[in-house]
Amino acid sequence: MIAAAPNAGKSMLALVYAIKAGIPTLFFSADTDTATVMLRTAAAVSGHTQATVEQNLDRQPTYYDEAMARADHIQWVFDSSPSLDDIEMEVKAYLELYGEMPQLIVVDNLMNVVAETDNEWAGLRAIMAELHDMARKTEACVMVLHHVSEATAYGSPEYPPPRRAIHGKVSQLPAMICTLGYDPLNRALRVAAVKNRFGKHTANATEYATFSVNFASCQIESVTSEAGKMFFRDAQYANRKN
Repeated sequence: MIAAAPNAGKSMLALVYAIKAGIPTLFFSADTDTATVMLRTAAAVSGHTQATVEQNLDRQPTYYDEAMARADHIQWVFDSSPSLDDIEMEVKAYLELYGEMPQLIVVDNLMNVVAETDNEWAGLRAIMAELHDMARKTEACVMVLHHVSEATAYGSPEYPPPRRAIHGKVSQLPAMICTLGYDPLNRALRVAAVKNRFGKHTANATEYATFSVNFASCQIESVTSEAGKMFFRDAQYANRKN
């Protein structure tokens, strides 16, 4: 789970991770429309700003065809309110089309998935249980994006919030939960592992990795800690393994 306040970089982080992983990916972009995703992806693979991407595409629609090949391993679903049945059908369709399960499934975000109950929190927990089961059956990494409380009691939005700030008490099932804080003045994205069944973590988010981030060109780089290097090294390892 990647959890953060709105506009803290959840979707961009998931996109950059999926591109760097280079493994068969099914990406449910319920929170972001097709045009925005296209601009962000072209920016991420080219290093151009999204404004420049838009200008270049207006002049030449095929301008980024070669660069976009770096993201060919990602298949997109743009249903704005998918149900669990919709997600299951898309996974089955992927298997039928490609003859293998996706190795990375991204759900952006949890609040957009239609629950089968009127109780919001119970619905979120039920969705998480189904996604947990999907991860076991497909043996894929299932990455879910989710919101946190914006209450000032959890500190400045420039720093990652603690695990208790996650909406809906849905932190029981994910094997790893990272929360994000964005500092626009210093263009810093801070990532804290607030839950990690297989390694070091701090539930109160006092330890974090800091990345240099450029939202205009969808770039995340200049890692300043070993913990941060490990975050993206996981993606490279998954690629080598498969």
